[in-house]
Amino acid sequence: MKKLYSFLLILVFVNCQNKKAEKVEFTYENGIEKIVMEIENGQGFLIYDQPTKTNFVLTNIDPFSLVIQGPGIKVLGTKGKTIMRTEINVPGNYLEKDTLTIKIRFGENYSKEHEFNIPLKKVE
Repeated sequence: MKKLYSFLLILVFVNCQNKKAEKVEFTYENGIEKIVMEIENGQGFLIYDQPTKTNFVLTNIDPFSLVIQGPGIKVLGTKGKTIMRTEINVPGNYLEKDTLTIKIRFGENYSKEHEFNIPLKKVE
């Protein structure tokens, strides 16, 4: 019986470790163009008043034609020609709803656009 409990405990531990390793992504895709926003801490949300690094991974989009807009967003720079690095820190009680809207514009004359809606949570 102890072996069964040990096995189940190990199975639960391994399953929890695997879930922590997954990255949550927010994706925009249109034909050959693609933008994937990755939150570096792997969570599918941001926390008020906590700086969080994010990557915007670009496919067939020039990072120098990319504009990222939203409260608390600071552009840290590019990594090669495929990643725009940012840090997001939204002040508490700043938004009416607990959702941060990030507006992306790119392309010739910034004619293409997309919005990512990222959930925000308060520290408990």
